[in-house]
Amino acid sequence: MRRISVVLGGLFIAMSYVSSTTAEESKETLYSQINRAVIRLEHYELIKQEGSSKVITRNLPDGTGFFVTSTNQLFIVSARHVVEQQYDLHARVQTKHDKTGERKVFLLKFPRDKWIYHRNIGDAETSYVDVAVMRITRLKDWGIVHFMYASMESADKEKNQLPTDDAEPPQSILVFGFPAGVGFELAEQHPIVRLGIISMKAGKKFIKLADKKFVDERACLIDARIFPGNSGSPVMNEIKFLDSKPRLLGLVIAANEALDYAIIEPTSRIKETIDQAIDSEPQDNWDDI
Repeated sequence: MRRISVVLGGLFIAMSYVSSTTAEESKETLYSQINRAVIRLEHYELIKQEGSSKVITRNLPDGTGFFVTSTNQLFIVSARHVVEQQYDLHARVQTKHDKTGERKVFLLKFPRDKWIYHRNIGDAETSYVDVAVMRITRLKDWGIVHFMYASMESADKEKNQLPTDDAEPPQSILVFGFPAGVGFELAEQHPIVRLGIISMKAGKKFIKLADKKFVDERACLIDARIFPGNSGSPVMNEIKFLDSKPRLLGLVIAANEALDYAIIEPTSRIKETIDQAIDSEPQDNWDDI
């Protein structure tokens, strides 16, 4: 998780519904669907047991990612700083059989050199736009859940879950992500949901990271408690009676855990990166566990 400083008047402070495709799926709870839409990005660590020649493999968390589909193509989306590693990442993905409803976990691998990064790479004063995307093949007969990105010119425009305009304060939000190193472990992978609001948006450079670089001017501040490991987590609208259509509003890129503030890249930056990846070669790296 990157750390941030907020710069305000010279003051430095340290710092969908995921898409449903069948009648049965439409009855599924939001959280149940989120379990198949949001994934924990991991890497392997080999550990040699003391006093033994036996070597065991352990999954270590790196961050969070989520699925988006566009023009019948499937993508995994996360934060660039999460996936920009010296090793390959993978995820254990929860799926459901299209016909029988059987649940099964598959291993999905992400080669380190196949990620597409947003073309805005920053400069001496400003950090890069912190979004990464990889195009992947669909898993035959086994369904995951995804956010739908459809252009206003598309026949699927009514299904679009990535808004044309970036969210404004004080939009209520939900953040779904996986904790890492917070004092407990989960027997199974289930994302933790946090409630918050989009609390500040300046439309100019106003937030500094710990490396003293500004984040992009479209990034905004959210008031939500964020765990280490939540980088790359999807941010969506809080589902309410008058706001019942789930929408993807951004992804988490940095946080100040002590003050319960975090920074998100907005939807527009996610869409721009997906558009870059549309013509990339899809990665077919699904394996049985």
